[in-house]
Amino acid sequence: MSTKLRIISLALGTLILASSCTIEEIVQYLEPAQEFREVLSADELARLRHCESTDNYQAISPSGRFRGAYQFDQTTWDDVAGRHFMWLVGVDPIDADPWWQDSMTRALWSERGRQPWPHCGLKV
Repeated sequence: MSTKLRIISLALGTLILASSCTIEEIVQYLEPAQEFREVLSADELARLRHCESTDNYQAISPSGRFRGAYQFDQTTWDDVAGRHFMWLVGVDPIDADPWWQDSMTRALWSERGRQPWPHCGLKV
């Protein structure tokens, strides 16, 4: 078993044991993100994230409007979340787990390509 698979298995096992959720509830929560897993590779996400926020999931633009690793504004974040991850509507991007920021970016990229990231999208 690969190291990455062991870490994922351990994390999932810990999550199941530490939460009051059933395995079915956890799968239902994670399943919507699976359709976007192949949209951008980990390396492509890293290049976009480094350009947008120097790899900082807590980044805030000087104006305060753009937030998180991929510099979402709240309107775009809520629009994407409303179509794919309802539980993230209204969540400030900087408060979302890195895994969900990545998933939201993949979902938006699947819809609009690099258009939301006119400069950094060229680096992907």
